[in-house]
This record gives sequence, structure tokens and C-alpha cells, in this order.
Amino acid sequence: MNKKLIKEFLIITFAIMVVFWGGCALISQIFNLTINNIFLRIMHIIGGFSPTIASYISLKKNDKVKNFKEWFKKIFDIKHNIGTYIVVILFVSIYYILGCVINGFDFGTHIFMLIVILPMMLFYGGNEEVGWRMILQPELEKKYGFNIATIFTAIIWWLWHLPIFFIKGTANANMNYFLFGIMCLTLCYALATIRKVSKGIFPCILTHCLINGLSSIFIFNYSWLSCCASLVVTIIVSMLILNINKRYTS
Repeated sequence: MNKKLIKEFLIITFAIMVVFWGGCALISQIFNLTINNIFLRIMHIIGGFSPTIASYISLKKNDKVKNFKEWFKKIFDIKHNIGTYIVVILFVSIYYILGCVINGFDFGTHIFMLIVILPMMLFYGGNEEVGWRMILQPELEKKYGFNIATIFTAIIWWLWHLPIFFIKGTANANMNYFLFGIMCLTLCYALATIRKVSKGIFPCILTHCLINGLSSIFIFNYSWLSCCASLVVTIIVSMLILNINKRYTS
């Protein structure tokens, strides 16, 4: 485990997050402004890119990438076998099928709008994977193994999101923070599994974009039952996939 790399990545990530998301939350609360304010929107976007920015800086400082082009190429490694993308669809399906079946749902925008929404989600979540799943998860796994590394990553990811729960007008502002923590752990298991079997970042980015993007199409209210059910099913499926993958790659 490269402790120096992890330390630098987390320090830069949280420093940017505190300045932009923390500042955004403070301004929102003091001046009663919502995320619709253009200044807050810009701060919100920059804060969301903190793991992405930290990824490039820390990898460059530690000689893991030579330049931006090499870093960019590592991220958009789209050439993966069909099995990887089946796993992506499987985890996204588990998340939405259980949520919709248990809680009921309404249709938001038309399904074809996903063509427009999906690229947008690269700026609202997908970009994070360049940090969490490219640096933090695999480095922690070297010392702690898959399960402990996934739990640690989920906790850090959960804490990183805290300021946006205090920014008025965001989707998170009306959510239960502890329920959101269960969702973070669920997605961390799914994304860590995808990272493990694909050894790439793009499938993780795609999964994150799909999870966020489909929320505009299939709208449901989260509940403790659906979140816990999704977590349990995701962990079981994750363990099965990892065991199958181990057999075929060993």
C-alpha cells in the first residue's frame, strides 16, 4: 500500500471539498440561497471534482502518470470484455429493481433522455471514480483485503458528501444522511467488484453515471427496507462474482 499516495490524495480531495462544498453550504445557510444560484452551482461543481483533481495531482507527484494524456488514457479504458459490462448492468439493475419494487416509483423523463443525461452525469458523480476507485480502493486492498478496503472507502466517501446535505436545493438536502451511508456502502461494493473484475476505471465511471442518470427516469423514495435489501443482495452478488472471477483467472 502506497501510504504517501493515499495521504496526498485524501488531503487534496478534502481540502478542495472543504473550500468549495463547505463554503457553498455556509453561504447557502447564511444567505438562504439555493443551489440554483449560479455562484453556488459553480462552487458545487468544483467541489464535486475534488477527487478527480486530487487524482491527477497525487498520481503525477508520485510518478504514477507522466502527463495529463497518460492519465486521461488510463481513465477512458473502454475496451473491456462483454462480461464486465454485463456486471455493470447487473448491479445497476439490482439497485433500481429493488428500489422500485419495494418503494413504488413514478416515471420522470423519457428513457431516451438517458442519451443526453448520461454524459452530463460525468460531471455529477462519474468523475469521482478517478479518485475513489483508481487510487483509494485498490491501494487499501493491498493491505486490508477487499471487504475492509471497501468499508473504509465507503466511510470516507460518505463523510466526503456531508457538506452537500447543508446546501439548500440539492437532492441530498432532503435525504437522511445515515440512510445515504448505507447507499454509499452498497455502491462501494458494486463499484469495487467492477473495479476488481475489470481492472479498469471506465466501467466504474459508467456505473456511477447510470445510477445517477436513471434517477431522473425511475423516481422512488428511499427507505430503510429497500436500502438494506439492496446492500445485502449487492454483497451476495459481489461475493459470487468475485469467486467466479477468481476461478477463471487463477
